[in-house]
Amino acid sequence: MARHGALITAVASLMVVGFLPMTGGAVPVVAAVSSAVDHVDLQSVYLGPTLGSSGAPGSCGVLQCYTPQEIQNGYDYNPIYNALGGYANAGRGETIVIFDAFGDPAVAENLEVFDQTFGLPSAHLNVICPQGCPALDYAGPNGADEASWAEEITLDTQYSHAMAPAATIDLVVSWNDSNGAIANAEQYALAHHLGNVWSQSFGTPECTFTPGPANPWFAQNNEIFQKAVSEGITIFASAGDAGAQLGCTGPSASYPADNPLNIAVTGTYLDLRFAPGANVSSPLVSAPARYGHETTWNDFENATLAADGLIFGVTGGAPSDYFAAPTYQQVQRVTPYTCTGSTPATCSAGAPYHPFGKVSADVAYDGGVDGGVLAYMNFTTLIPGGYYIFGGTSAGSPQWAAIAALADQFHHTALGDFAAILYSRAVAGTPALHDVTVGSNAVEPGVGFLATPGWDAASGLGSPNVAILVPLL
Repeated sequence: MARHGALITAVASLMVVGFLPMTGGAVPVVAAVSSAVDHVDLQSVYLGPTLGSSGAPGSCGVLQCYTPQEIQNGYDYNPIYNALGGYANAGRGETIVIFDAFGDPAVAENLEVFDQTFGLPSAHLNVICPQGCPALDYAGPNGADEASWAEEITLDTQYSHAMAPAATIDLVVSWNDSNGAIANAEQYALAHHLGNVWSQSFGTPECTFTPGPANPWFAQNNEIFQKAVSEGITIFASAGDAGAQLGCTGPSASYPADNPLNIAVTGTYLDLRFAPGANVSSPLVSAPARYGHETTWNDFENATLAADGLIFGVTGGAPSDYFAAPTYQQVQRVTPYTCTGSTPATCSAGAPYHPFGKVSADVAYDGGVDGGVLAYMNFTTLIPGGYYIFGGTSAGSPQWAAIAALADQFHHTALGDFAAILYSRAVAGTPALHDVTVGSNAVEPGVGFLATPGWDAASGLGSPNVAILVPLL
C-alpha cells in the first residue's frame, strides 16, 4: 500500500555515476581509464522541510516510502531486538565502521533530528578523519561531489543507527574520494581496530581501472581486506546503482563488492503490506507493516515510475573479470538478459552459464527510491534542507552491517566473513532469506542478468528475515 499525496517537489540526484529522471537518453557508456574515482551508490528525492499528511507538503507523492520502524517490521527485526534486551539495547557493545569521503559537518545534527522525528534512541557517533577533515564549501570544483558524499553520510549513519541503535557508529572520513584516499582510511580503521563490522556504500566499476598487484591502491586495499577478515571483521559493499553494466560497454562488477572477502549487497523493490484501515497517509506515522514481496530493483521495469518518466536506477551485480569465484559461488549459474530497445518487449534471456569470476551479488536489501527510506538532511544551500526518500544499494550495505552487529551481539563473538554460511544449506533456500525471483538488472537498452529461483546475479541469495537469520549465523 503506497503513501500517495502531494507531487514530488524536487529530485536530488548527485551520484557521480548513475541515473537522472528519464529524459529519453540511454545510460552513458564510460571508457576504461587507468585510474578511477569511487562513486557513491544512492539516489534521493526531496520531500520538503517538514513531513506532512496526505495532500500536504512533505508527503511521499506518487512514491512509496518507509519509516525505520516499517523496515524493521518488514524484515522482522523485532524478535531479535527482544532477544537482546529490547530495541534500545540492540547493538550494545558493537561498533559499525562506515567509510565515506569529504565529510559532513552537520552529520551529528542531522542524525539528532532524524532520531527525534522517528522516536529513536540517541546515537553514539564518532567522526574520525585520519588525514584531517577537509573544509567544505560545496561551491568549488568538487562541490557536487562533496554534496553527494554528504548525502551518502546521511543515509549510512541514520539507517545503520536505526537498525542497531545501541551500536557505536564510527564514521571514518577520507580526505577525498580517490581510491587511494579511501584505502588509507580503511588502513587506519584496521590499524586501530575500530570495529568488527565495516560498511562501504561506494564502488569503482572494473572497466574503469586496471586491477592487479601493480596498482598500488588496489593491492593495498586487498591486503587490508585479507587482514581484516583474519581479525574477525565482517565487510559489506554496495553493488552499484547503474545496472549490471555500471555505465560500461558490458557487464562490469563493482570493486570492492567483487572482492570475495566483501559481502556484496544488491537492491530490491520492497512492497510492504499494511493492515486494512492503517494510517499510511503520513510519513510521520509508522503503520504496522509486514513483508509483502520483493522484485529486483530496476526502474525500467517499474510500470508506475515508467509512466511518470522517472528512472532513478537499477541494481548492480555482475561477474568479476579479476577475482575468481569463491567455492560457494562456483556451483552457481547466471542467466544473461539482453534488452535491445527501450521497452520490456525487447528483452530476452540467454542460456545460463557458470561465470569465472566472483559475482558482486551475495545478498539483497530494499534499494528502490520507490519503496525507499525516509531520512533528514540539511547541510548546504546547494540542495534544500529537509526530509528525503533515499534509495540505492547504499541503503542495503549499512543496514546489513547493522544486522551483522546484532548477530555479533547475539552470539557474543565477532563472526567475521560469514558469506559461506549464507550460501550453506542451513541458510540459503530457507525462510532466513527472502528469495527474489522476479526482474533483472539490465538497463533498456542494455545487458544484465535475470533474477531466478535461488541465487542469481541480480539479487544474490535474497533479502533478510532477521529473526530467523541471526540465530543461524
